[in-house]
Amino acid sequence: MRPLTQHILLPLLAPLAVVALSVTPLSVIDCRTRGLLALAIVLVALIVGIGLGIRGLSARRRGMPVSGWWIAAMCILVLPALRVLGPLG
Repeated sequence: MRPLTQHILLPLLAPLAVVALSVTPLSVIDCRTRGLLALAIVLVALIVGIGLGIRGLSARRRGMPVSGWWIAAMCILVLPALRVLGPLG
C-alpha cells in the first residue's frame, strides 16, 4: 500500500464518518444512536491516534524518514474528537 493511501486517505475515513453521521437525517438514525456511533468512532480514532503518535515519535527519535507519515496520520485521527468534543460539537 502506498504511503499516501495508508497514512492520509485511510485515516480520513474517521472524520468523514463523523461528518456523514452529522448530516444523516433523523428519520434514518435517531439522536441517541447517532451520538453513540459518533462517540465510538471518536474513541477508536483517539486510541489509534495515540498509538500512531507513539510509533511516530519513536521512529523520529531513531531518525527514520517515515516518521512524518505516522505523525500526519495521528493529526488526522484527532480531527473527529475536535469535531465532536470541541467547540463546534
